[in-house]
Amino acid sequence: MDDPQIAAYELKSRDVNLIIVKNGSLLYKSRDPGIAGFLRAIDELGADLHSSTVADKIVGRAVAMLCLYCKIKYVYAVSMTEGAHQLLTERHVPHISETYIGKLMNRQGTGLCPFEMAIKGVNDPDEAYKILKKYSIEIKMKTSNPTQTEPSILE
Repeated sequence: MDDPQIAAYELKSRDVNLIIVKNGSLLYKSRDPGIAGFLRAIDELGADLHSSTVADKIVGRAVAMLCLYCKIKYVYAVSMTEGAHQLLTERHVPHISETYIGKLMNRQGTGLCPFEMAIKGVNDPDEAYKILKKYSIEIKMKTSNPTQTEPSILE
């Protein structure tokens, strides 16, 4: 099996949300929801992610931007937004999804995913990574301190 096949198989056969494969070996796996696992993979593996294959249950534009930031060579998704599909296509990153969806909603289903909103209009992967990382930290701080005000989405 090649890396995309291994990644897709591992994602489907394990209780995880994210799988990263490189050169035929499982490089990283995560059960973390949303983009948290991918951000942690970037922190832990850095440049080792370059030229790897990502398999994720849900790929929105935020995850697609992280893939571009890490120079991922192939993306597999169970569900992918049209925005992520368009971005990966424009940047010539091979990808496939079992289903395509219009927009990625927040967990309550009341609006768009906050990470998708945070990078709306951002086209530079480096800038997107910085915004997503900062916003993720703000959300963690808010969760650990419920009296804190709502995190800002924009810098």
